[in-house]
Amino acid sequence: MSDISDAFMAGRRRAGGARRFDQNKPDEFQIGVDWIRHVLEPMVWQADEVLQPHGVGVRFDVNLDRSSTNHAHADVWLVQTQTQSGQSYDGPKYSFNVIGSDIMLYKPGADGRSLGKTDAVGTDQIRDLLRQAAEEYGALFRDE
Repeated sequence: MSDISDAFMAGRRRAGGARRFDQNKPDEFQIGVDWIRHVLEPMVWQADEVLQPHGVGVRFDVNLDRSSTNHAHADVWLVQTQTQSGQSYDGPKYSFNVIGSDIMLYKPGADGRSLGKTDAVGTDQIRDLLRQAAEEYGALFRDE
């Protein structure tokens, strides 16, 4: 078994004793989780609050479980909350995939697009996206 130990030590010497695993490197999954929790989520709840008087709500579904996915993921879509028939009409789903510090947005009928980096995409950009989603849903909204 000493040959395995010797091989390991030879590899370390070849690498100059440098560590291959940078323990100071930020956790890329956690970067996505933090962006969703601290930027996206508060804006979603603000949009939900201002839309409620209009009979519209914002649905928010997240997957922040690193054992089931390799990136932080959130879906946002608008729905009718006050209907006489009980039927709710869903708006298009906006899917946010945060891979490392890169934010990708996917929406039905459109190619995915980069929104930018987590340190650059803030509440103003998310507010604009939610405003676009509200306008789009308003055009589809069904009064009963």
